[in-house]
Order: sequence, then structure tokens, then C-alpha cells
Amino acid sequence: MAAGTALLPANSQATVAKPSLEAFSEGAALLRGGPLMNLERAYQVMAEEALDGLIVTLPINFFHFTGYYDHVAVRHDAPNSFALLARDERQAPSIVMNQFLYYYSFVDSDFDWPGEVYLFTGWDGNIGEGKTGAELFKEEPKARAPFYFDDKGEAPQRDFETDRLDVLNKTLRRRPASAGAEWGLIKAARNMGLDRGRIGVDDPVISGIFEPAGLAATTVDADHAIRKIRMIKSPREIQLMRIGAQLNADAALAAVKQVREGATHREVRATFFSECARRGNLPLFLQIDTVTSEVYDAELKEGAAFAIDAVSLGFHYYGDYGRTIFVGEPSRSMQRATDAIAIGWDAVRDRLRPGLRYSEIRAIGREAIKKAGYDYDVAVTPHSVGLAHTDEPGRGGANAYWAKDDLVLQENMIISVDLPVRHAGIGGSAHLEDLTLITKDGGTQINDIGDRIVIV
Repeated sequence: MAAGTALLPANSQATVAKPSLEAFSEGAALLRGGPLMNLERAYQVMAEEALDGLIVTLPINFFHFTGYYDHVAVRHDAPNSFALLARDERQAPSIVMNQFLYYYSFVDSDFDWPGEVYLFTGWDGNIGEGKTGAELFKEEPKARAPFYFDDKGEAPQRDFETDRLDVLNKTLRRRPASAGAEWGLIKAARNMGLDRGRIGVDDPVISGIFEPAGLAATTVDADHAIRKIRMIKSPREIQLMRIGAQLNADAALAAVKQVREGATHREVRATFFSECARRGNLPLFLQIDTVTSEVYDAELKEGAAFAIDAVSLGFHYYGDYGRTIFVGEPSRSMQRATDAIAIGWDAVRDRLRPGLRYSEIRAIGREAIKKAGYDYDVAVTPHSVGLAHTDEPGRGGANAYWAKDDLVLQENMIISVDLPVRHAGIGGSAHLEDLTLITKDGGTQINDIGDRIVIV
């Protein structure tokens, strides 16, 4: 079959039914419920790390604090909004945001935001032009008037247009806009008591505001603390990851089930990306036959046996799914390889529970494979999954180069255990990977585990 026709056409009866966006809609509703993070865990980690508060601006951290993904910060590749959380639980969390972005984007999601909102516009005129450093913070200049869309009056305003202005006006009546992001952040920090003490930050621009403003706070890198927080999921995060992980697995299976002899890596990858989009997930990559290169291409011939490692984002949380695909009947050597990793995974799944170390997971899987009489090098590599593919703190604490730590499983972690066969010369490649929620009693899968191999 020619490579150009090696994937089943989209209207083929053999293709899976058109996916529903109902699951994605369920997840969208979950985002409206306020901060996504496990706040109890956040307060615990701040105490452990001797932090009086956290201030974040990176889009993924701002999302974790609020449920809002700042697309402007992503497009500009520069800080844009700030979220603040004090270790003092009596202080409500706060956000600092551009006034027009708040009106034009944030309000549309109707977030159940429990904290304070500090908006900023800009300077009214050129007051202070040419001033730098501490000179900028001697006296706040007059803020420019808020900007919003004027009512042309030629047709009735739509509901979301009136809602935007109503919410903006209510917010500004509570607290007038500041003359810039710097002043908005300083006001929020002072009101929350974060203008002193030891404050964890995720970007040096925050320190660059605090220091010339003369605030008494000491700012420190918070990456290690943030990773510790993210590792233990809140109930809503777990719900979101259940949805996103299943959509990722569904998209991967839908893509590979369309493969026929002569299909190319690029075609299979493009099909996976399309299937993710049809379900509402954002595709990231599909490793095929151990190859991740975006420029490599090859045909998949009859008798091929290849591993896939499929990753996409559902609501910015990672789905991670691995399987072995056979084009036609599998060879004996590849059957043995897939049997071996299935035995290793079953042994691990039976033992997953709080208190188990990463190193013990590896030992359990490898020992089970060896005892079953298989001589294969299988990775059996655990890693936490969440807002990053490997969403966990490394060894060494803050400012240390990230290196994998021998972590202990805790309740409400979501982990993957990678089980690729690390051999050449076996007639193909093999992999098995699912996502597991660690509960107080053990582990439960958050994507359907189904067959360990797929024959097309």
C-alpha cells in the first residue's frame, strides 16, 4: 500500500466513532472552582521550606494557583500576572493582573476566585519617564483610566459583554487600579504581609521589583517548594487528570488503530495530534519505535513491532501512555518482550501504596521479570506526573541542579512507571505505561489499562 494511503480514511467504518467533547466540558467546569492546588499541602511545604509566602508569575504556576492560563504571558514569553499566597492561612490569596486582560479574558471564565484582585493600567502621561531603580518607587504616579470597549449602541450588547463590564466595575470599586504591575504587586504584598520575611518566587523579575522598592522581604528561588506542592494533588486536580489521561489514551489508540502497512512515522504522529485535538487535548509528542525526532521518518511495514509513548495535555495536565503495536502477527521474540514487561507491571501494580520508595518499585518490577525467566533490561522507572511530565522535586533542595530523587510514594500522588525494553536486536521495540493514583490503600489506574499490545 502506498504511504499516502496507509492510514485508514477518516470516514472508514473501522475508525473509532467521533469522540464527544462531553468529558472536556466536565473538566472546563472543574477549572472554575478557584485555586487548583492542594492548599493544605502548600501551607505544609511553606512551613517545611521556611517560607512566609509564595509569589509566582510563570504561566503554569499562575494556572496552578488560579485555574487561569495566561496566554498573553505565553505569547510574550515574559511575566504578565502574579499570584500571591501567604503562609498565614488567615490571609486570602491574591492576584495582580493587567486591567484589560482581566476584563477581556479572565472574567469570561467566571472563576470562583476566593481572594483579592489587584488590577493595573499604566501611568497617566509620561510622569517619571527616564527614572530607574528606587527613583520609580518614591511616589506612585496617577494611573491611566481603565480601558474597555465602548458601547456603540447600534445593537443590544451580548450577555458576556455586559458581564465583563459589570465585573470589572465591581472590582475597581473595591480597589482602584494601580499605575503599573510593579505598584500592584507592591500593594498586594504589603496588604498580605509579604513585604517582609522569606518569600519564595519563581522568576527574578519579582526580586527586581521588591529590591528597588525597598521592601524588607528576602526573595528566594521557590522551584523546589513548588514542585513539592504540585506532587500531591488536590481532589479537583485528580478529577482533571482522570479526564485528560483517558482522553490521551483514547487518542493514542484511535491513531494507531488506523495504521496499515506503509504508514509513516509522520503520518501516525499527525493522526495522533488530530485525535487529541478532536477530544480537546493539546498534543505534545508521540514517540514511535523509540524515535522522538520530529524530522526522522520511516515506513511501518508488515510484521513491524513498535512502541509508542503518547503525551498530550488535558487542561494543562499531562497524559502519558505507552503500548506496543504490531502490524500483523507478532514475532516470537517480540511476544516474549511484551510478556515480560506485562509481568513486571502487574507485580508493581500489586505493591503500589504510600510508603513505597521509587527504588523499591524498580526492584519489584525487575525481580518479577527475572523470576519469570525473562532476561530483559527493562527500565521500570517511576515518575510523578502533573503539570509537568516529571512533576517532582529533585535532590539537593532549592537552587540545586535537578537530579532524580528516591522519593517515597504519598497519598494523592499520580505516577507513571515507564517499562520500555532497553534492547536492540529483538525485532522491534516494546513499552508499557499507564497513570496511577496513589490512594491510602494502594494504587488505582486513571486511564483504562486495556490490552498491553495492539494488533492492527
